[in-house]
Amino acid sequence: MSGGCEKLHIETPLVRSNALSKENGFEVLLKLENIQLPGSFKIRGIGHMCQKSLDENRKADCFVCSSGGNAGLAASYAGTRLNKPVHVFVPTSTSQFVLDQFKLYSCSQVHVHGSVWNEANEKAKEFCGTVNGIMVPPYDHPYIWEGNSTIVDELEQQLGPDRLPSCIVVSVGGGGLLLGVMEGVKRRPKWGKIPLVAVETEGADCFSQSVKQGKSMRLATISSVAKSLGALEPCPALMNRLKEANIISETVTDDQAVDACKRFMVDHRYLVEPACGAALSAVYSSAGLLKRLAEEKRIDVSSGPAVIVVCGGVSVQMLL
Repeated sequence: MSGGCEKLHIETPLVRSNALSKENGFEVLLKLENIQLPGSFKIRGIGHMCQKSLDENRKADCFVCSSGGNAGLAASYAGTRLNKPVHVFVPTSTSQFVLDQFKLYSCSQVHVHGSVWNEANEKAKEFCGTVNGIMVPPYDHPYIWEGNSTIVDELEQQLGPDRLPSCIVVSVGGGGLLLGVMEGVKRRPKWGKIPLVAVETEGADCFSQSVKQGKSMRLATISSVAKSLGALEPCPALMNRLKEANIISETVTDDQAVDACKRFMVDHRYLVEPACGAALSAVYSSAGLLKRLAEEKRIDVSSGPAVIVVCGGVSVQMLL
């Protein structure tokens, strides 16, 4: 981390899922990012960016962040740890439950603007130009990807030097988590060909549509229940760097993502949001993505465990 500062994220466990390993017929490991203190993996990249940016601009008065919820909570947690106010801009689609979570952070001031994240983001950038603030995007910055890449650092240590995953499964919104995993894999020559399975829900599938068209595609609106995946278009860097990794883009329905969340709650006693359920659906039978990919010989589940990044999230009402 920057400047010798204490990192703001915790090292999360990598645990074997007996239920999912039995159901799928191959070993499934869960990287439990849902137990990060702000509730999701976002604190890795956002915490890292807040620290590095503050090192570079000690006179900054505040952080400004646009968010669908989880990024803003991570920025608020970072602001608390770094003793800086945080202005968070969220769209009107943000649930009341998430808005209430911001009340846990006295440093935060929440601004509700626009119907989707992109509109809130434009307002945040406009506001940041009027204050002596540091703009903290939810996913589109090299510091964000650098911080998120620590997931792979931990995976290597937890698996051991001679054990590689057969694949790594992540949910995709704007692409910050996937870019971070790509960076972590790129630093390790033996990991370079590991398939990275990128899963979105239909209606929030800007990356999948962009991959199919071979160029960045912009959604007209977000119609998925997985609002945390609600970027209208993928991060430009992600599209520019597709050839750097073995990426398999897949989509699931809202029902499949929500079903995966509910079954995960029963199997593992953790509650996560549908955005996280997108990745989990890869190993639950309602979607069964990894079984299909194995049958198609696009992944080799006999070569090592399948690692699912349980990215977290806090939108309880979506599952009721």
